[in-house]
Amino acid sequence: MNMKLKNNITTLIAGGTGGHIYPAMAILNEIKKTNKVIFITDKRGYHYITSDKKILNQSNFKTLIIDTVSPFKKGFVNKFKFLYFFTSSFIKLIYFYFKYKPKTQIGFGGYTTILPCLIGKIFFKVEYFIHEQNAIMGRANKILEPLASQTFIPFNKISPLKKTNKRIFSGTPIRKEIESIKIKKKSNNKINVLIFGGSLGSEFFSVSLVNAIINLEPKVKNKIYIFHQVINSEIKKVKKLYKINNVMSDVKSFFPNIEKYYENTDLIICRAGGSSIAEILYLKIPCIIIPLKSSMDNHQEINSKIIYDNKLGWVIDEDNFKNDTLINIIKDIITKNLHLDKIKLNLEKYKNGNDRKKKYKSSNEIISKYIIK
Repeated sequence: MNMKLKNNITTLIAGGTGGHIYPAMAILNEIKKTNKVIFITDKRGYHYITSDKKILNQSNFKTLIIDTVSPFKKGFVNKFKFLYFFTSSFIKLIYFYFKYKPKTQIGFGGYTTILPCLIGKIFFKVEYFIHEQNAIMGRANKILEPLASQTFIPFNKISPLKKTNKRIFSGTPIRKEIESIKIKKKSNNKINVLIFGGSLGSEFFSVSLVNAIINLEPKVKNKIYIFHQVINSEIKKVKKLYKINNVMSDVKSFFPNIEKYYENTDLIICRAGGSSIAEILYLKIPCIIIPLKSSMDNHQEINSKIIYDNKLGWVIDEDNFKNDTLINIIKDIITKNLHLDKIKLNLEKYKNGNDRKKKYKSSNEIISKYIIK
């Protein structure tokens, strides 16, 4: 990237989870057509970016890695880490803004976004925007919203409710790889089930869900194919359990090209992260949602209400999970395929209704219109 040319630089800032990174990468693909882009994230976020070789090799793109830790963690060691990372990142960011002078920037949540947005705004007068992916605003975005020019929200209303023209219902940006998906017609009579548990809370997905699936009736197991993401340490065990219980499966620790799996998926079982919900709604794939009980401010349970209230799938409470709950849902889907057809129709109606509220513009276009200068 020829950073000697300091005009039309936009900074994207995101914390290190896929839920923050993926919407940022979706906007990156939109604005890099006209603007130079610098992506600020932490080491975890950089791992996601490096998986996309096309982005890394582009001439108008650059990354900046800063270290961060939650200021709310207890303990002397964590407080020391926070102070150390804050100081080192502050120095690095001051140098960055002096050198590159971006015109606009947008934060996608996570503590990584706080320092760059505030330094840019307060010391260098850089206009910033924020995007929230969940139905309840995260702590970082709550801190940043008062000084932000606009807040882009994923649903028509999010908590805390505020009467302000600063908030714009944009939906969540969708990556071009997801936008280009065309759900394929099945070449067999099996139900393809895609299971992924996100970056947190995956143990439940590696144990409890597997136990439920292997206890399905043989005639039901014969009609499903499982694509299952589990933590590395559980792969061998899960593969063995599926094999000895005659469950056809493909088990991996990570699906690098998840769009290829989406294309052939009839049913998704996953957490209720904002990006996962957004992709399900965009692709109109029926789902079974199991909110992460330890999610910050219980935001995943709030997210899942979109699915439950609009009958777009099933929501299962992890604390009260019983094998029979999942078994009965899958059994009903296999024996009464009408369930999936009805949910697909509800998903179509929901998406069309949201598109009308957004005046038929995509989330990517709505957000890009504001931040491109």
